[in-house]
Amino acid sequence: MQGYALFIALTAAIGGLLFGYEVGIINQVLLMDSFRLFFGLSTVSNGGLVNSPNSADLEGNIVSLFLAGCIPGAFLVSYSADFLGRKASVAVGTLAFLVGGILQTAATGIPLLYAGRCIGGLGVGLLSGTVPLYISECAPTSIRGRIGTMQQLMITIGIMLANIINAILTSVIANDENRLWRLAMGIQLIPAVILLGLFFILPESPRFLISRGKVDEASAIVARLNGESKDGQVVQTLVTEIQESIAIEKRLPKASWLDMCRMPIRPRSIAAFGVFFFQQWSGINAVMYYSSSLFLGMGLSKDIATKVATTVQSVINVLATFPAVYFIERLGRRTLLYIGAVGSSIFMWLLVLWVGLFNGTQILDPNTGTLIPDPNSGPGKAYGILGVISMYMYIVFFAATWGPVGWVYISEIFPLRARGKGASIGSMSHWINNFIIAKAWPYAAVGLGAWQYTIFAGCSMVSLLFVRFFVPETRGKSLEEMDEVFGGAPGSGLTDEEKQVLAEIRADPSRANLLGTTGGH
Repeated sequence: MQGYALFIALTAAIGGLLFGYEVGIINQVLLMDSFRLFFGLSTVSNGGLVNSPNSADLEGNIVSLFLAGCIPGAFLVSYSADFLGRKASVAVGTLAFLVGGILQTAATGIPLLYAGRCIGGLGVGLLSGTVPLYISECAPTSIRGRIGTMQQLMITIGIMLANIINAILTSVIANDENRLWRLAMGIQLIPAVILLGLFFILPESPRFLISRGKVDEASAIVARLNGESKDGQVVQTLVTEIQESIAIEKRLPKASWLDMCRMPIRPRSIAAFGVFFFQQWSGINAVMYYSSSLFLGMGLSKDIATKVATTVQSVINVLATFPAVYFIERLGRRTLLYIGAVGSSIFMWLLVLWVGLFNGTQILDPNTGTLIPDPNSGPGKAYGILGVISMYMYIVFFAATWGPVGWVYISEIFPLRARGKGASIGSMSHWINNFIIAKAWPYAAVGLGAWQYTIFAGCSMVSLLFVRFFVPETRGKSLEEMDEVFGGAPGSGLTDEEKQVLAEIRADPSRANLLGTTGGH
């Protein structure tokens, strides 16, 4: 794997780490006594904490408002990536995340916390569409899928770091001190500052540079990314392919939102939206946001649920992402999605079974009138352990398949004139469905109990049909070959007007000037 390209991908993917830390830490912070008292999620009663009447509303708002901010951030990708550039868009998203993180850390009440959540979400939404796009356009074709998985890998590392940091903080700081949750929130600012600092050494996307006439600069970057000579045939061929696609773009208008719904782009828009729809409705973020509560519901103690079980889960999430790095260019995108759908569905059905059996062993607490785990029930403990194992196995299948493949896929399937809007469609699908799940799931968990997992299991089964009919394989194809992938023959993904323009460009004796090979700054 080319070292420089990997460095660029890992650096840009710090944007994914920001989201991962946010997901991991909010799951922990919501259970901190000091946080719950400070923001009115709990009150003191008989020497202990009890949930306030509106605690479900407040929890749902705290989680979902971050995601609500992500939706417009993802929408803005289509404009910022094309007008500011991929690199500058990463910087803008990081700055928004920093502002949001500062507001959350310094919050003196619910309104400021909500504002910080929304602004931080805006930044993450922008990063979620821009970072995969940037990585894809910088990555050599032969390893694009592998490098594209860096985004998801960094998300999982962010979640793991959040759980480890939480375990350390809760071990050294009393649970009733406000500095506990403020530190947990504030630490997320560190990687954001690092990403801003590294901004100055990141190159711009070669495709964006060529679209601005900076061919010499782009050629040098393409050469370094591919480990080839700038004047060599490999680099010249790659640059010419990019120039031809951009020459078409310059003679045709940018794709409108209506164009995204028309042929020949419509199948790609359906694929991008659908991949993230089924990714989210496999249940991953219901598990990630509320895993501590889910573990508590399987009979684990609060200390074990919040420190041990969630940390183990996040480590498994990271380790299980590495097979995708290896297999995405060997088995391909579709095969990984098939494997992930089958595995996710099986273990979600098993969760229904084990959690249902566990609930049947619970006893009534005479003090509160609620059901609690029976400490003397051997079968109950066994069912709880089997439920935890099933959840871990679900994480393994998701992390190795649907998690990384979604980000890779949306970044590579759209033509240049639609690439910004295409990234927005995929990202908005991710955040809209993520928002719905985060907001609704506290109520669904209470209302459905163990049956809540049947929704995710069923969606994973349906996703097999979606992949079969709407998600063509893209392994080994350059970004300029995606028309063939979606059209069935070279150029069949182009409109008639685009075909005519391409034919004119290739037949023009002054093609070199038309393509801009003289370079310019």
